[in-house]
This record gives sequence, C-alpha cells and structure tokens, in this order.
Amino acid sequence: MKLPLDPTPYRQHRLSRQVSSDLADGNYVDVQTAEDELWVLPDGPHRHPRIVGNATPVKYAGDLRVDHGTIIDLTNLSGTFLCDDPDGLIEVAELFRQAGFKLAKSGLRFFPPDGSRSRVL
Repeated sequence: MKLPLDPTPYRQHRLSRQVSSDLADGNYVDVQTAEDELWVLPDGPHRHPRIVGNATPVKYAGDLRVDHGTIIDLTNLSGTFLCDDPDGLIEVAELFRQAGFKLAKSGLRFFPPDGSRSRVL
C-alpha cells in the first residue's frame, strides 16, 4: 500500500467515480484501492489525493487516456503516490480489461522512479 505524500485529508472529489465501461473519452487520474477497485477522476492539478479522499493509502496510482472504450495510454505517473513497480501497472491494466476496456498496443507505459525514459510494458 502506498501512503499519499500529501497527508491532508481531502474530501473525495464530486466527480470521482468507480470505473465502468461507460467512461467518457478523456484524460483521467486513477487509483487501485485496497479492495482492488479502480477509481478515476478527470485529470487536473493535484487530483490523486482527492480520488478516494481522506489521505487513504492505495495499491497503485497513475493516469490514463480513454478514446472510444480503448485505453490509449496508461501510466504510473502520480506525484502523490509514487508507484514504482511495473507489475502493479500490469495489474491495473488487467483490472481495466476486466471492466470492459481494450488496451491500445504500446498503451502501457511505465516511468522509472530514477527519471529515465519510460518503457512500454
């Protein structure tokens, strides 16, 4: 579990929601909860701590872009949770597949914690 770097107990954002296959096209931030639920929120500044709120630790966090039911880009980018495990990102991708999304070829990108170039998983 990853604790947020910002321990402020923000309220859950009103636009935060569990993932479902009717997710509109766009850019989102996401988290995987302890219960293996995926939650998303439209992308914006400092959104990760507001997805579930209350300084709740999560298993994984990142961002994604959805286009017509396909995840075009799924990453581990989160300045709040700093997820550094590529296997965790693969697990998140599988949860999105189970929710009914397709994953574009080369759509799973892992950013190493040392700041080196991202790599496609």
